[in-house]
Amino acid sequence: MPVNDFAVPRMEPNKQRPVQSMEEVRDWERLFVGEIKAGRDPRLEPARKEKAPDIMHVSGFLDAYFETHLKPAGIRSLDTAAGRLKVLKRYFGDLPVKALEEPAVINRFKAESEYARRVEIATLHKVLALLRASIRWGQAQTPPIIDKSPFHRFGVRLNVKAETVRDRRISRDEEKRLLDAAIAMNKWEHRWVGLLMHDRIIGALELCCRLGEMLLIQNKRVDWDTHTIGVPGHTTKDKENRRIPFDPNGRLAAVLQRRGKLGPNAFVFGTDEGDHVASFKTAWESLLLIADGHDTKRAKPGARVDRAKLQQIDLHWHDLRHEGACRLLSDGVDIRIIQLMRGTRERAADAALPERDRRGAAERVGNQLEATDAESCRGRPECVTACHTCVTRSPSAGLPP
Repeated sequence: MPVNDFAVPRMEPNKQRPVQSMEEVRDWERLFVGEIKAGRDPRLEPARKEKAPDIMHVSGFLDAYFETHLKPAGIRSLDTAAGRLKVLKRYFGDLPVKALEEPAVINRFKAESEYARRVEIATLHKVLALLRASIRWGQAQTPPIIDKSPFHRFGVRLNVKAETVRDRRISRDEEKRLLDAAIAMNKWEHRWVGLLMHDRIIGALELCCRLGEMLLIQNKRVDWDTHTIGVPGHTTKDKENRRIPFDPNGRLAAVLQRRGKLGPNAFVFGTDEGDHVASFKTAWESLLLIADGHDTKRAKPGARVDRAKLQQIDLHWHDLRHEGACRLLSDGVDIRIIQLMRGTRERAADAALPERDRRGAAERVGNQLEATDAESCRGRPECVTACHTCVTRSPSAGLPP
């Protein structure tokens, strides 16, 4: 084996060069013999140790937070957290980590950065909330990486009340345009995704599920005896099991019957073959443009569609979940039952549900439990967002594994 083939891969990075003297050859020869005596193959290049991040700078500090805290925590939104950390590294990455102790540095990003001007304040708050969590992690290290947090009443403040509560409603006419656009997308140009998008829109309006929860529903979770769909806790945001009822004679039932032929482990809102789909953002954006009469052609392959037109349409997939809940509310369904269906969180202003009301709540969706504020909410504008904010915790329901 030539000496350089053994020696060069084992030299320090950026200092690799051919052997230049017999003395070096003898040194590498001893290492070569040692590899053989140790039972290792000298022809294999050694695995290089990754350089530890420089936690004294913000970029390395955030990388360490991601690798040593967020990844082991097993959070479901790891990709989202990585994207927010990327934003923070772009603006603070070259600064020493102690600079994060100064409120003025973060307030400058909050008020004057291009990113802050471009996104909604709620999105900006989520990025800053992640920065606040990383700073708390840094304070908890031994020895502490950061001594004090800039997030306090006289420093950086996250004014949640300033966030705009979405109240985007979807009329029946707009729903029809979306469904018609989905059928129009059933062609090669859109990879025959039209019928799948048609079913997903129906599922979002009828089930009031979060997107991630809906995409993880499998055929084996559909109970045709009780006409409910089980949503296991490990797929939900609040880690609570719940059951969502559906109309056996409704449009969702037709989707469930057709997709049920793919087998018990197939995903109801997955691919044509029943495989899981993690996201369909491109198809959704194209569908919005078609429904509004716009062109979906991109400037070049792989580029995004016209963002300005999407901002004018201003319809998010999550709005379908809210619309489904608002329709149930206007139809007279008890708001507490809607909370159980949606799997929304507990709020201090809401009284806990009695056990007799919680037991079998899914089977009683079509009936009023008692006279409630739901009746008085009909036709009132403020009830558009009532179903967004009034929440209670869903009871755990036994679901099959």
